[in-house]
Formats: sequence, structure tokens, C-alpha cells
Amino acid sequence: MSLRTALYTCMFAGVIALTAAILVVLPDFAKTTQTQALERAVKTRSASLALELGRRLHAEWEELGVLADQIADIEPELGRAFLEGVAGSKNVSWAGFAGTDGIVRFAANGLLEGESVAQRPWFAAGLNGNYAGDVHEAKLLQSILAPDATDPLRFIDLAHPVTDENGQVRGVLAVHIDAGWLQSYLAEAAATRGMDVFLVGPEGQVSVSTAPLDGDALSVSAIRSAGAGAAMIGEEEWPDGTTYMSVVLPEIAYQDLPSFGWRMVARIDVSDYAFTRHTIMTHGVALGLAAAGIFAIACFVFTTVFLQPMIRLTDTADRISRGETAYPEETRSTAEAAKLAASLARLSDGARTRADDTTGSDLGRT
Repeated sequence: MSLRTALYTCMFAGVIALTAAILVVLPDFAKTTQTQALERAVKTRSASLALELGRRLHAEWEELGVLADQIADIEPELGRAFLEGVAGSKNVSWAGFAGTDGIVRFAANGLLEGESVAQRPWFAAGLNGNYAGDVHEAKLLQSILAPDATDPLRFIDLAHPVTDENGQVRGVLAVHIDAGWLQSYLAEAAATRGMDVFLVGPEGQVSVSTAPLDGDALSVSAIRSAGAGAAMIGEEEWPDGTTYMSVVLPEIAYQDLPSFGWRMVARIDVSDYAFTRHTIMTHGVALGLAAAGIFAIACFVFTTVFLQPMIRLTDTADRISRGETAYPEETRSTAEAAKLAASLARLSDGARTRADDTTGSDLGRT
């Protein structure tokens, strides 16, 4: 095998090895990078949305606390005016104050005044402390606010005990926040972040979602984990046949906001990040081709600049060894080539000198 053949054989083997390495390593690397990018995205976006939701609901809670400090002995007319200011918000459907007997003393727009709310969960819990209630259907307000609606009204509750100057409980101040507003708020916030969100209640049911949940919700490990209150993150196929990266936040909290018992499940379609994998594969193949091209150019340069002079010197040495008159060309391509050329030149000079001496001796004898 010639030196040239050996060189190109090594180059070809190197290109084959590089190609094999790219085909074996690059797909896994691209998949891992895509997964890491998805995990970072869904964790960061869901955490920011949970913080935004908690802050928004805390604003309602703060306002409720301020009113609770003022209305223990207030006149019903003034109290009603205060509560109408609260209910003027588009997200609050009802605001009212009930005494310890469960009878509504005054409320925004007079709704449910004189009615008993003693059996409502928010009242019983509110007598004993701060309370936040999960999404539920309206029991008393449906016939008043939307008697002809085909879909039932749904609310979430905030309740605050009202105490007098001696710390004695005088009743409960509560607001019903429209679950439709919560749905719209989450849908807008989730769409801005490019993901879907599901609020899972304390009983494991999906209370609010920004996307339809086809099929059995409990077939999704993220929903099951949320129902158990366990954090998780992972990639799985949902009932709609799409693979998502899902994360579970086991709590939504902000400062002193009472817990609604919600766990947030957020998901991002894996195909949304297919460009990451495609980009890595494309760039990896491009780099592999570039490396192969660089190898080929390097071999050509090496052959032209360094190998060809050595080949010519080898041919010259072969001719000298056969007794032919040959003088090597001068080369400085490498120190070794220059040294070899000088050695061959000396050998060639020595051969000519011996040939001249032999010729002279033959002429003298003649």
C-alpha cells in the first residue's frame, strides 16, 4: 500500500467514524436537549402564572379584610353601599355580611338580605377563620341572577370573620367570585404563555381548565398526582392523543391568601418544541459535513505540500539505487524532506565521482 493510499484510507475511515458517531449520539442529544428545554419552559411559565393568579386573588382578599375591620357595627345602608362598591368589580357576583345566626344582614344590591346562609360552607368556615372555597354551583343566587341560564352559575368563595373591638365574632363577610371570570383570566394568561392549565380541586376533580379534557381525566398521571397533592414533571400522552410535557404545582399561595385547595397542572405540546430537536439535528449534520470537507481539504493540502515531495524523493532514491544518474530536487516542505534530499544529493555526487574515477582508470589502461 502506498503512503497516498494509506492516507486516504485513514481519512475515509475517519469520516465513517464521525458519521457513525453523529448518527448514534446526535439523536439522543437532541431529544435530551428538547426535553430539558420543555421542562424549563413549563416549570417557569406555570410558576409565573400561579404567582399572577395568587396575586390577583390576594387583591380581592385584602379588600375584603379592610371591609371586615369596618362593618362590625355599621348601619345596613352604609354597609350595603360599601359592598356595592366591591360587587362593582366585574369578577365579583355577590358580596354580603351575615350575622352569627346565618341571616344576611346586608348585601350588595340587597341580594339575599334576610335569607339564611347558615348551611353554606363559607359561612360555617368563616365563623372560625379565614376561608377560600373551591368552585361550586350557585345554590341561592341562580334563580335571582340567571334564572333562564342553561348553564349553572359557578362561584369561588372568600370569607372573612367580622369581629368587634373586643374580638368577639359578629358574623361573616363574604364574596362570591364568578368562576367564569376565573376561567377567562386563566385562559388569557395561559394562552399568553403558550400552554394549557388545569386547576385540580382538593377532591381531585378538575375545577377549572383552559382546554377540553377528553376522556378519563384520571388516566393522566399528572391529574392523578395533582389529586394526591404531589409535585411531578414528565412527558406523557393525554386522552386527546397528543404528547405533552406536564408539571404539577401542589399549591397556589400568595402571602396570607387562604388556600383554595387547588393544585395546578400545566402542559405544553411537545411538538411546539420540535424545532429545538430539528435545529440540533440540522446543525449537527451540517457540522459533520463541514468536518468531512475539512478532512478532505487537509488531506489534499498534506498530499500536495508534504507527501508529493517525499514521493519524488523516493523515486529519486530508487533511481540512484539502480545506478542511474539522478539528482534530487531541493525541497523545504519539511525538515525531514530537506534532510533526505541533501542525503540523496550526497549519494548522487558520490556515485558520479566513483563513476568518473572508474572511467579515468579505464582510459589510462587503454
